[in-house]
Amino acid sequence: MVPGPGAFAHARDLARETLESWNWPPERVDVVVLLVSELVTNAHRHAGTDAWLQLHPTPDGVRLTVHDASTRQPARRTPDLEAAVGGFGLHILERLASRWGVETNADGKRIWALVPAATTSPG
Repeated sequence: MVPGPGAFAHARDLARETLESWNWPPERVDVVVLLVSELVTNAHRHAGTDAWLQLHPTPDGVRLTVHDASTRQPARRTPDLEAAVGGFGLHILERLASRWGVETNADGKRIWALVPAATTSPG
C-alpha cells in the first residue's frame, strides 16, 4: 500500500473482504476493520512510508500486522478530546486486541494485534 487516502480505504476493504470470506461474525469484522484503519493511519501519519498489511488466521482469531519502514516506536498520546483528531490509536488497540506488540528490525517495524473471532462472555 502506498501512503495516502486511497490506501486507507483499500486496507479496510481488504480486511473486510478477507474476514467475510473466512465467515467471521460481522461485529468482529468491524473490530478488525477499525484496528486496521487505526494502524494504517498511524503508519502513514507517523512513519510517512509505504505500509503493508497482513492478515493471518490463528486457531482462535486473526493476527493483523502493519509493517512500515520506520524504526520509530509508537508512543501513547493523550487523546485530543476537543478536536478529536488524534491520540486514540493505541488506546483503541489496547481495548480491542487480546494482545499486541511491536517488532523492530533493520527494515522498519511491524505492529501486530491478535483479535479473537468471538467475544468472551463475563463468567
